[in-house]
Amino acid sequence: MKSSYELAMERLGKSNPSAKLTAEQKKKLAELDSKYAAKIAEREIFLKGELGKAASKGDYEAMEQLERVQTHQQSAGDEPEQRGPGRPPKAPVSLEHAAQALEAASREHERLAQQRESVAKSLRGIGHDDHCVDLERGVRRNGQRIAADIQAHIEQVRAIAQHEGLSQSGVERREKAERVVPKMQATIAFVSGYVRQQVEQRDLTPPASFAMHAKLIPSLYLDRVAQTRTVRDGEPLRELAERLRAPLFEPGGV
Repeated sequence: MKSSYELAMERLGKSNPSAKLTAEQKKKLAELDSKYAAKIAEREIFLKGELGKAASKGDYEAMEQLERVQTHQQSAGDEPEQRGPGRPPKAPVSLEHAAQALEAASREHERLAQQRESVAKSLRGIGHDDHCVDLERGVRRNGQRIAADIQAHIEQVRAIAQHEGLSQSGVERREKAERVVPKMQATIAFVSGYVRQQVEQRDLTPPASFAMHAKLIPSLYLDRVAQTRTVRDGEPLRELAERLRAPLFEPGGV
């Protein structure tokens, strides 16, 4: 199947055989053609997946519609130009128009790349903030602070999703994740209260109680998180945990 740029270049060659592309222009057009080919392949994979879902549900109407879309997509690049009686043929695409299309596509690619990076950053932020101990400072974090930080990341993802027209299934997944936040806050509050109660029952002195809440419990939590990481990624967490515990075992410590 020929791409739109291949067809445009063929028409251009027929209308203006003397026009020559520079090596740089050829390289950029080849890159753009590769991007569009990838998008077409991605679309075909998506359509096949949707066909499979419709077939499993027995939704023959949806299958018929998807098959029409698939057939149109596969034949769009190979069909000759269609026009009604009396309509003149479309003007050939000039090098200037091709360059403008290339520039527009490059800008769109850059914009989408920035959007993807913003979403990835928010997702990494959710993973980082989803802890009752700060993974960089080793201090405990309450449920209200955790929920607020996670909600801020979700708001960022929502803004991008609304601007880009996220699919209904994507919207539902985001809304489901957002509904978990208040429950998470309540769970953390319950666990923190239980831990505080258990420490109080041991009738510790204030310095020992403080060391338990501010040093020992956070250090043990960091050790647990480190066990879920690779050796390299978990090393900073283990080092931080050791720094928190070290004063407790020094002469004169708690």
